Amino acid sequence: MDTIIIYDISENSLRTRVAKVLMDYGCIRIQESAFSGILNHNTREKLRLRLEKMMHDREGNIQFYPLCSKCFSLKESIGEIYEVKEEDVTVL
Repeated sequence: MDTIIIYDISENSLRTRVAKVLMDYGCIRIQESAFSGILNHNTREKLRLRLEKMMHDREGNIQFYPLCSKCFSLKESIGEIYEVKEEDVTVL
């Protein structure tokens, strides 16, 4: 199932680790704090538990939006779409 994962994390090192975990699960960065991946229920739950442990007692949030194929196919965009690669992101 297509899943959109977004996060709002202010701590630089934690944010970087979360992004790396998402990429380990095959998710691709679609914006600086947004990823997309095809995750079945079990994989999504394992990922959620892993990220939950990372977030324990830390500020911020991570949200998962599973989308059916029909809903995902209805997505619309304005402007250029490109995959944001890790080397394109500058952390201040």
